[in-house]
Amino acid sequence: MKALIASHITNIYLKPGEVVIARKPVLISTVLGSCIAVTMFSPECGFGAICHAMLPDGSGHNEDLRYVDTALRHIYQKAVECRAVKDLVVKLFGGARVLNVGGPESSGNSVGEQNVARAEEILASLGVTVSSADTGGTVGRKLYFCTRNGDVYLRRMRRTG
Repeated sequence: MKALIASHITNIYLKPGEVVIARKPVLISTVLGSCIAVTMFSPECGFGAICHAMLPDGSGHNEDLRYVDTALRHIYQKAVECRAVKDLVVKLFGGARVLNVGGPESSGNSVGEQNVARAEEILASLGVTVSSADTGGTVGRKLYFCTRNGDVYLRRMRRTG
């Protein structure tokens, strides 16, 4: 991992509610619990984008990138503007049940599960196919997204307590 980080001139830490759009090689890292991250990469255009969304639905009334629906539409629109959609590779991560609200037998969907479901719904409505995903579970994830080649390196966090 140290070699990967050292091989990039620009390293960015992505916080919740943020997106990064890149046309040059950048290494972007983030940590996810119930939040989701979606990466978009076009090998032909050298376009890379990632969002870190916290909540499923902004009801379309704002441009708040903390919401899955708003963030995904935003980065997809940037891909369209860069003419990067014909070979777009999309990956989905996160959505863990990290808070034990209501216990493990709780019948309601967790925020993480709602985030994943909303991401899948929005991407399908945009006509986008997810090429790979690592979602759900009960532990967070740390990921690195390399906009040089679209690779995503993922490490599951350890459960504490």
